[in-house]
Amino acid sequence: MKKIKYSISVLILLLFATILVPSCVDDNVEGDAFYTFTGETVASYCSNRTNFTVFNQLINDSGTSSLLSSYGHFTCFMPTDSAFQEYFKAKEITYNDLTKEDKLQIVYNHVIKSELTNYATESFQEGSLPEPSMSDRFINISFAGFAEGNQTILVNQEVPILRKDIEVHNGIIHVIGNIVDPSNAYLTGLMQDKDYFSLFSQALEKTGMCDSIMKVYDLTYEKPAADLVLGGTTFKYPEMKKYGYTIFAETNEAFKKAGIETVEEMAEYATRYYGNEDANDYTSRKNALNKFVSYHILERQMSTNDFLYSGAATSPGAENERFEYYETMLQYRMIEIKSGNRLNTQKDGTHVSISDFQSNLNGLNGYVHALNEILVYDKDIMENDVLNKRIRFDCYSIPPQLTNNNIRWKMMDNSHTFTADYCGDYFHFTNDTKLKLWASEGWTNYQADEMVMSGWYDFTLRMHPVPPGTYEIRLGYRAETWRGVAQLFIDDEIVGIPVDLRIVGTDPRVGWVDDDKTTDEGVENDKMMRNRGYMKAPNSIYSLNGPKTLRQDNMSLRIIIGTFTFQDYAPHYFRAKNVEADNLEFHFDYLEYVPVSYIDKEGKD
Repeated sequence: MKKIKYSISVLILLLFATILVPSCVDDNVEGDAFYTFTGETVASYCSNRTNFTVFNQLINDSGTSSLLSSYGHFTCFMPTDSAFQEYFKAKEITYNDLTKEDKLQIVYNHVIKSELTNYATESFQEGSLPEPSMSDRFINISFAGFAEGNQTILVNQEVPILRKDIEVHNGIIHVIGNIVDPSNAYLTGLMQDKDYFSLFSQALEKTGMCDSIMKVYDLTYEKPAADLVLGGTTFKYPEMKKYGYTIFAETNEAFKKAGIETVEEMAEYATRYYGNEDANDYTSRKNALNKFVSYHILERQMSTNDFLYSGAATSPGAENERFEYYETMLQYRMIEIKSGNRLNTQKDGTHVSISDFQSNLNGLNGYVHALNEILVYDKDIMENDVLNKRIRFDCYSIPPQLTNNNIRWKMMDNSHTFTADYCGDYFHFTNDTKLKLWASEGWTNYQADEMVMSGWYDFTLRMHPVPPGTYEIRLGYRAETWRGVAQLFIDDEIVGIPVDLRIVGTDPRVGWVDDDKTTDEGVENDKMMRNRGYMKAPNSIYSLNGPKTLRQDNMSLRIIIGTFTFQDYAPHYFRAKNVEADNLEFHFDYLEYVPVSYIDKEGKD
């Protein structure tokens, strides 16, 4: 049996860290139609039924019985005995062939241990569940048979849920008809097993890009011995540092529709967009085929429901216009993803679409998603259409480490920090900087999260790499009395005078006026605020703290940092440095690039 080499030691540590308590009182309730709270635990429910004898034996033999009898929030996908019979038959093994490590791995594959919640089916979406299993692998959900009363929920695309939402004292159980057996293959190996990806797999191999996406864990990372405590709140350091990748891959059918049936034809096609440099060396990063493949890969692992924020901080009516930007492995080239899994949507609606049925393939180090059309970085279209608009990006969206280590959009466990070198070039700060990462659906923030720096902070964020052009750059933040004064920099050059983040919108220096109290829906007030270097917050961002949009909140503002011209595709850096006092904060919510030609067209969002 294959084993996950990197994660098992971590999993064992987690097991020993769990507080063990006695099992709850037994209350055997039978019946298939509906289960209510029984007072049982995951472990006792399994041991008290006759159709889970194999899984019960696995729990006992692996040493996890005490864990699954203890207090907590466990979501268990519990296989039946018949499911194990089919599993052993397919693997050509018996129970006695399993090592203790194998048994632990099987149990962990079927259990999510959460600090705060159980995952009932009413919360399921197409894609991955928010937290990984105890084997550090995400469980993917899909649906089949959409006729009313005839919907099947599938785990990892092939495991049906037979009975759902069985509540026990320490969690919830879903009975399943097969074994959750996630592939231990890397993404490249996973794709090689799918005939419909054979052509793209060949291109990965010939370009050498398969060697660039093999990392899983940074084994040099050491979590600090103590978490960061500020103001009575504990900010947790990540337990580990994981890598991950997402591949958007055309199916053979998509290539065939474009007249491409060989890697050589793919390479020839790529030269239309990426030139002829190093034409005979597919492994060169300057080669057209290499660039073509690189543009299909993100250095972060995401299922289809992870691309975009979909929480309560999106204004009603703006759900279908949600967007996100990610940097690809084609250096300094971005991809746009809009709601509906639309890639690089043009003004006329043209876009590249993702095939839901063939996507969310989950390997050891990420996901593969199938494309129905050819994806390229068409310089003309991207510069003059797709990216010729306001580009807003959340502070959490830049470092892929926050996505890969399940920190971004983590609303249930919302207090985090990380070391100065954790995000590499994407985000770093001085030793005098105290970093706090917060999240709450009720806050007046873009995507419901924020970064807060205190102490004598000095931090630098590598912004998204936009196409060459002239842009207005803005900082989105929320003014509060406990903020401070910071000097801002772009590309390490001082920009203007220090900014005071305590100044609220109604201050005469800003001049914010509620749109409802104007005769022109705020048009003249917007102009006056711009003249003073400020803007109201976007109308498309919503807060349950009201409820209202951020544009209606006089403490949610945008500072116009300045206008900047970029000559080439290259990284650009935003920096902020404390110039006042170490007990005050810098609030960082989001940044915006806006082409100067687009400013008059962007509206209130």
